[in-house]
Amino acid sequence: MDASLTTLPGSEVEIRVVIPFPEFEPHLKTAATAISEEITVEGFRKGKAPYDVVKNRVGENAIYERAAEIAVRKTYPKARDILLEQGKLSPEHPAIGRPEVTISKLAPGNELTYTIKVALMPAVTLPDWRAIAKSATGEKKAQTVSDEEVDKTLAWLAESRMKLVAVARAAQKDDHAEIDLEIRHDGVKIAEGDSKNHPLVIGKGKFLPGFEDELVGMEAGGRKTFSLVAPPDWRDATVAGKTLEFSVIMKSIQERMIPTVDDEFARGLGAFPNVEALKANIREGLLTEKGEKEVQRIRGLTIAEIAKKATMEVPEVLIASEIGKMAAELKAGVADLGMQWEDYLLHIKKSEADLKKDWRDEAKNRVRSALVLREIARKEQINPTEDEIKERADQFLKQFENGGEAGHAIDPRELHDYTQGVLRNEKVFELLENI
Repeated sequence: MDASLTTLPGSEVEIRVVIPFPEFEPHLKTAATAISEEITVEGFRKGKAPYDVVKNRVGENAIYERAAEIAVRKTYPKARDILLEQGKLSPEHPAIGRPEVTISKLAPGNELTYTIKVALMPAVTLPDWRAIAKSATGEKKAQTVSDEEVDKTLAWLAESRMKLVAVARAAQKDDHAEIDLEIRHDGVKIAEGDSKNHPLVIGKGKFLPGFEDELVGMEAGGRKTFSLVAPPDWRDATVAGKTLEFSVIMKSIQERMIPTVDDEFARGLGAFPNVEALKANIREGLLTEKGEKEVQRIRGLTIAEIAKKATMEVPEVLIASEIGKMAAELKAGVADLGMQWEDYLLHIKKSEADLKKDWRDEAKNRVRSALVLREIARKEQINPTEDEIKERADQFLKQFENGGEAGHAIDPRELHDYTQGVLRNEKVFELLENI
């Protein structure tokens, strides 16, 4: 067997493998046996028909094509090892993505020749990353928390502990209401245009502009019909800019009783003797949160600058993979909002292909940053220990302890590799922050 390599643009290579016929011939018998297990040959059990009988049944070309598939699977790893020994491939730049196989010579009695085109993890030439990291760290901003921010959090805490009390009066702003709702356009009910026992807080502006104003003054059991024009940028593109007719039944009205923020309220939350102690705790928490966000900002700034000045050829397969991740993230976010993906695309007036095209530059930058982190880790010999990986992976799996089959669906090898990458990157960032 002979293996040779040609370097292509974009951190890709083409590996050419030639297998002499004497080395290829045994794969023909293996292929014939495999085919005989898939077909019925009268007089023979599955997998037991002789080569010539199988050849007469399916044709010699079918056997050769199956033999070539088997030979590629068997010999490609060996070809890769040969090229590694010759120094034409490097373990530091492994193959990534799905190889593209082409059979270039396959004929009875002849050698098998095939080529494999595959992307490699690219070589990365780093700039003076230590100087860049030091400069970025110097831009870190001291964080402060205002009284207004503390008060806003206090108000949120109080609202989260409110009680709903039924009232026998007309609905007012800030009341909690439940309604039955039906929406029509030109007399025809729109898609998903009805809702039963729909909860909302009047005045929060969570629905069509002007809708909640129409609820003020309604009484429990009351009915009301009115029309509103949906804004041009409304989330449902099929009715955006159109006049909609609403039929509402007020099912219930409850006043939102929000507790007063005082010492008693503070003591009810835990180990806080008074409001001042609660405020101090909130201030500390907000300061920690802001500090963590600032750390992330500096990390992003640092790695983006290093990646910008680094030299590398980014393989297309990595860009495509990152775009796929970005699409999956957005689809999950859209689903969390209760929207269908197709409706979201209608709303933003773009196709999925348009989005992926728009994301290309960002995806490429993400890949460059990831490759820079990997290269710094390689140069500095930064790697988490197996104990560190296990501890972090176990922490991740704990969230699935009562989740039925969810935890069992996670591939242990994939979780290990993912956790290893996360911890490695954290260690690289810690290095960058302490230069």
